[in-house]
Amino acid sequence: MRKLSILFLAIVASSVMTAQTIDVTAYSQNIALIESQKTRTDNVFQIAAYPYISETYEIPAYGLYLQYWDTLNIRSKMLEIPFSNDRLMLMLVQDANNPFVMPCQFEKIKTAYGETKSGGFHPGIDLKTEPQTLVKSCFDGVVRMAREYGDYGLTVVVRHYNGLETVYAHLDKICVAPGQILKSGQVIGQTGTTGNTKECILHFETRFMNEYFDPELVIDFEEEDILQNNMALMSRDFNIIGLEETGSWKPSAPKPQPIAHDVKPEIKQETPQSKEKPQLVTEEKTQPKEETATTPQQPQNPQTEVNTENETAAVYHTVVAGENLYRISMKYNTTVDKILKLNNLKNADKIVEGQKIRVK
Repeated sequence: MRKLSILFLAIVASSVMTAQTIDVTAYSQNIALIESQKTRTDNVFQIAAYPYISETYEIPAYGLYLQYWDTLNIRSKMLEIPFSNDRLMLMLVQDANNPFVMPCQFEKIKTAYGETKSGGFHPGIDLKTEPQTLVKSCFDGVVRMAREYGDYGLTVVVRHYNGLETVYAHLDKICVAPGQILKSGQVIGQTGTTGNTKECILHFETRFMNEYFDPELVIDFEEEDILQNNMALMSRDFNIIGLEETGSWKPSAPKPQPIAHDVKPEIKQETPQSKEKPQLVTEEKTQPKEETATTPQQPQNPQTEVNTENETAAVYHTVVAGENLYRISMKYNTTVDKILKLNNLKNADKIVEGQKIRVK
């Protein structure tokens, strides 16, 4: 398990902030283990060849977030922040691991965090940049969301190993997908004017347990470095609002996007084929669609072959580089043991690229 940063939480009997919780549908959670499932838009260019997570334990702070891993929304659930004596201690950098990198080169701070002249609230900081300036992950982490998101435009959310999340919005293009593992400084996209901005800026947010706080508590934007390695946050540092409250920066409900089920992690240049649109999750609570045992949902995989001669159709899959039986079993809603029995295999590790195996 990657342990590149440490979250220090003092367990002391004290009053803690309680918050309402709203469930996210199973669909928004299960994408965490499907490496090839990405949201596409016309602005997305070739996906970088960063590795993907394959097990839930690889999700940063998965237990701390109560298994919350929503790849479709920036914030769709309210979580309790684990304060102790109204303090939350975070270590940002551990020795030489997880070094800090500025999110981009910028000319000036266009809009600061906090109240705006119009009476709204700006939940991040806007950095004025040259068009198509490269945007990089500030710390090591895993991509949680990468898609077009209402007023935010093209947006990437990265969760880091201490539970901190960073948000990068108004991008012109993105080159990452949910589940990809990032090192600090690796490129995730480039700045642009998508969403509700006419100027080329990077809207940058820092969040913990889904709630945002001032990025200048983390970064000294004049010195272009973190303020201090060990930081303390208090309840007054967060601006917590209900999920149903509206504000000047609450994004409009994202339009449902088709999900591409490609085997390879690279996005091809041709126009994506029309596919059945899954039921996406917005900020309203929805019910997951029930799947019956008689009609399992089959993944749309061009490598799959179906033998219709038998009374029960046999489904085959051709192994691609980087796949294992656990990941394949997740794609076809089956188990590793069943695949082993169907193919008379004894060792789950003895599969090779190009091998055709039966999965159903």
